[in-house]
Amino acid sequence: MTEPKVYADLTFLINFTMDFLILWATARLSRIAIKFRRLIFASLVGGSYGMGYLYVNLASFYTLPAKIICSFLLIILALWPLSWQEFKKTLLVFYGISLAVAGATVAIAYTRQNSGGDFSWSYLYLLGGIVCALVIGVYGEKYLNQNIIPALLKYQVRLRFDKTFCTGEGFLDTGNGLRDPVTHRPIVVAEYALLKACLPEDFKLAMENNPDENDRLEAVSMSTWANRMRLIPFSSIGKKNGLLIGVRCDEMTVKLGKKEILHKNMVVGIYPHKLSAEDSYQLLIPSEVVQRV
Repeated sequence: MTEPKVYADLTFLINFTMDFLILWATARLSRIAIKFRRLIFASLVGGSYGMGYLYVNLASFYTLPAKIICSFLLIILALWPLSWQEFKKTLLVFYGISLAVAGATVAIAYTRQNSGGDFSWSYLYLLGGIVCALVIGVYGEKYLNQNIIPALLKYQVRLRFDKTFCTGEGFLDTGNGLRDPVTHRPIVVAEYALLKACLPEDFKLAMENNPDENDRLEAVSMSTWANRMRLIPFSSIGKKNGLLIGVRCDEMTVKLGKKEILHKNMVVGIYPHKLSAEDSYQLLIPSEVVQRV
């Protein structure tokens, strides 16, 4: 059986294309700004490296450690500057996509082999890898943003007020900078609908029967939970120097997988509307809440 011919220009083009698509998909899934000039330059380096394998005198540059160093270099050239934490995450994404692309290519190749068991390689099989990289880059980011990331950032939260419990889904809000003006501890924001079952009747009447903010604040301050109440200053789009009514809970439990983090005497800001249009979460929790001190 004659050996298949391998052309240097075709090898370079294939490696350039695959490196470009993998780096592009890596940037999208890692949520890094794409700079096409840098992607093209890194892919040129990767294509040249792949073509160099055809030359026997360069074989020592294709050991496993050398290939790992080359992958590091490609990421640095295409996506730098990165912090060390971002670099590690991006490297894992890069290897994951590379394995997926390689798997798609090999799978298509073996499904096309003849029934006699003889295997013949074709460059057309690489189309499977190209399609895989495109699908990951185009749809992977959307799926990641809509499903994976929100799922990773949601935690079950249970609040206790005396002997009453309120349970809901909390979403990790890294931009939540609200602080209790008394203790300076972070504030959890919860929908009024979630807290309603835990609130005393006079507090609920004060919240529901006073559309004017000043009247509501005065009525709440006269309720039986006046000692639990906090006024939390905040600023938002369209409203500066606002005041959010908060209540102190006795305990708050955040479930992290099989573990639970317990906080006592946390202040919960009451948000009168929906926090999520899809009702996928009812609380906003700051990052400090899920970190054990």
